[in-house]
Amino acid sequence: MQVTYANAFVVPLFFNLVGIFACWLYYAIRARPPREGIRAKIYRCEKCEHVYLDKRDAALANCPRCGTLNEAIKR
Repeated sequence: MQVTYANAFVVPLFFNLVGIFACWLYYAIRARPPREGIRAKIYRCEKCEHVYLDKRDAALANCPRCGTLNEAIKR
């Protein structure tokens, strides 16, 4: 099997560049800031101590577990 100088140089270079691009893509996606869209409020039930989120902009929310009205936790 004959290997030319061009193939001996281009093939390893190509695979190294593909690996570098894959690493760059992985870390670029991973470092992306979270979306700031709808912010959910965090609630803790005073009766059953269940912690839950509610995306509605309401002062009080019903606990999904026991139905008690609760205020949002201050952040």
